[in-house]
Amino acid sequence: MCSVCRQTPERRSQITDHRAQSTDGRRWASPVGSLGSAIQNPKSKIQNRLAGLIGLVLLAAGCEGLPQSAPAESVFPSPVAFVTAAPLPEATATPTPEPTVEPTLPPPTVAPKRLPIDSTAAIGLWSSRITSTQTFTGVVDLAQGPVGFDLRNSNLALVALTSRQVYYGYADSVSEVAASHPDWLLYDKNKKVALAANGAPLLNIRNDDVRRQVADDVRRLVYDQGYDGIVLEGVGAGLIRSASPPVYTGTTAFTEQQRRDAVEGLLRSIRAALPDKLIIVGGYAWEDGAAFNARVSEAQDLASLADGVHITQFLRAPYSGTLEFKSEANWKRDIDYLASISRDGKIVLLTTALDAADIPADTLRQWLNYSVASYLMGKNGPRTYFQFDPAGSLHLAADPVLSAPIGAPLEAYAKLDNGVYRRLFANGIVLVNPTDKTQEADLGGDYRTLSGDVVQKVTMSSDTGLILLKP
Repeated sequence: MCSVCRQTPERRSQITDHRAQSTDGRRWASPVGSLGSAIQNPKSKIQNRLAGLIGLVLLAAGCEGLPQSAPAESVFPSPVAFVTAAPLPEATATPTPEPTVEPTLPPPTVAPKRLPIDSTAAIGLWSSRITSTQTFTGVVDLAQGPVGFDLRNSNLALVALTSRQVYYGYADSVSEVAASHPDWLLYDKNKKVALAANGAPLLNIRNDDVRRQVADDVRRLVYDQGYDGIVLEGVGAGLIRSASPPVYTGTTAFTEQQRRDAVEGLLRSIRAALPDKLIIVGGYAWEDGAAFNARVSEAQDLASLADGVHITQFLRAPYSGTLEFKSEANWKRDIDYLASISRDGKIVLLTTALDAADIPADTLRQWLNYSVASYLMGKNGPRTYFQFDPAGSLHLAADPVLSAPIGAPLEAYAKLDNGVYRRLFANGIVLVNPTDKTQEADLGGDYRTLSGDVVQKVTMSSDTGLILLKP
C-alpha cells in the first residue's frame, strides 16, 4: 500500500481539502517539489479543479499495483516511492545448442552408360575387325574402332568401343625407364627386364605411378575420341608364367595374392577414371573356361569391377590347328563358363578366331555352325555377343546362321543319351555334338533347317553344331 493510502481518514480528508483549495488559485506544491505558477485566470481555475479530481481518482486506482515505500514525512509522497528500481535479473545458464547436422550431399550425377541392345531373343553380334563400312555387309551390336561411329549412321543403337592392352609398355625407352624408374617394370630371376611375347617390357601394375599413368592414358583415349567404352586386353598377363621364368619385383617373385591385388588395383584406378563408360576386361582369368575354372571366385570378383568380360579363346586358341577341337570336357567348361558369367546381366563378348588364311570353305562352315550353336547352348542374360573371326576376313559376316530367328531360350542345355547336347528355344532347337564320334538324334517332331528342309531326325558328325527352326 502506498503512503497516501496508509493515511488515516482524517489525514486523507486534510489532503483532499488541501488539493481542493489549490483549485481556487492558491499556490500548491507540485509532486516533484518545485513551485507552481500562480493561477490568476478564472478559466484556469476550472481546469485545475478538474485536473486535481482526475489525478486523485487515478492515484487511488493505481495505488494497489505500485511498489511500497517507507512512510514520508511530508504531506505529499516523494516520487521516488513510485519508481523503485526492479531487482537485477539473475544470470541463467545458456543452453548449449545442438550441433547443426550438415546435410548429406547427393553423389555427383553420372551420365548413364550406353548399353548395347538386348540379345535375349537373338544372336548378339560384335566385331573388332571391321575397318570400313564399304567392306562390311552384316549387322553388329558393338563395333571396336573408329568405324563404329560410321556404322552408327545405320544403327543408332550401336555401341562404339576402343581397346588397349594394359600389361606392357616403354618398348622404345626400356633402358631409360629401367635406369630412372626401375620399379615401373618387372624382372626375371636374373634381374633382367621381363618381356612379353612381343618383346615389350612387362609393366609392374602394382606400382601406383604405373596405375595412374595407365588409367590416364585410357581416360584420354576414351573421352577425347568419344567412345562408349573400352576393351582392356591382357589384364594381368605375364604376372604368372608357367612356361617361362617367374616374374619378380626386386628380389621377390610374384605370389598369387600379389597378382590378384595388382589386377584389382589397376581395375579400380581405371574404373575411377571412366565412371560413365563401359569397361570390358579380357585376360588371364577370362580368356576361356579353363582359365575361369582355375580361379572362379577371383575371376567373378574382379569382373564385378567392370561392366563385362571378353572371352578371347571361346572354343579354341587362335594359334591352335585348324582341325584341332577341344575335348568334350573342355568344350563343356567353355559353355558352363559362358552360362555362369552371363547370368547376372553382364556384357559378354565372345570371339572364336582362326589365324590361318587358307582354310577350306567346308572347314570354315563347320567352325561357324559349331561355334554359333555352342554360343546359343550357353548364353544367359540379355547381353551376350558373338564374333567369328577367320583371320580377319568378313566374308561370312552376313551368313544366315548369324541371323537365325531362334528366339529366347526356354531351358538350360541338356545332354541326351547319345552324347548330343540340346537346348530348346522359343522358335526352335539347337544341337551340338562335341564328341569325337558321329551321333544320331531323334528330334521328336518336325523341324526345319535354315535351308528350308523339314527333318525329324539328324545325323551329326563329331564337333558339329546345328540350328533347327519350328516349321
